[in-house]
Amino acid sequence: MSAYRTLLLTLCLASVCFAYNITDHIDPRIIGGHVTSINELKYLVQVSTSNTICGGSLITTRWVISAAHCVYNANLDDLKVIGGTSKQGDTTNGVVRRVNMVATPKEFSIKTLNMDVSALYLDSDMTGTNVETIKLASQSVPAGQLVKVSGWGATSKTSSETALYVHSVIMPMWSNAACRAAYRGKQHITRSMVCASVPNKRDSCDGDSGGPMVYHGELVGIVSYGYACATSLPGVYTSVPVVRRWFYEIVKYYS
Repeated sequence: MSAYRTLLLTLCLASVCFAYNITDHIDPRIIGGHVTSINELKYLVQVSTSNTICGGSLITTRWVISAAHCVYNANLDDLKVIGGTSKQGDTTNGVVRRVNMVATPKEFSIKTLNMDVSALYLDSDMTGTNVETIKLASQSVPAGQLVKVSGWGATSKTSSETALYVHSVIMPMWSNAACRAAYRGKQHITRSMVCASVPNKRDSCDGDSGGPMVYHGELVGIVSYGYACATSLPGVYTSVPVVRRWFYEIVKYYS
């Protein structure tokens, strides 16, 4: 599994932890996909620092959902969200917002990546050209159905660089049983995890972490982790139907 090296400094209150000023390198997680355009992915945002890139999805004009491990190592003062642009790091043409608060579930574990989800509260509304929100799915996707994953991650198994322009890949969901069987003896697949890929051909990769998995116009998953990219093992995603209630509780409490 990709390595996440850090010490976490958090303040935990009730069902949420707030992360502040945490620094270190992250190795986040499109293979077999194609270059696409942000005008087809208006909900997709970049969640980045000066030396890291992750994806995220705009759920309301002030709230972004991403992976917890993306912000686990982030310095809050260095964290920014960019929407409305196909190009990585494009602060000239994109809509740029700072982040006032980051929340992760108390159940999140950096070792197991259980409940790998975060809520980012922006400093002001994100609106503009090619910027739209997306709905959180309440139902899981049946095995075999095709989902779309998008991001600026590496586009080949051996690449050490992320993509300059956004890519998307279409691939099938795996059943929970097949997902657990594939990772047996390697990683515990928890209730908050789902799998998708075309083995050895289509997968998310380094730099795609936190980005969206979409089915029928709704967000159903968040890129979480995998063992390398496009191997016989599927990519693992956080199940949005499982974390949906937590996210909306955070939004309600702090909005």
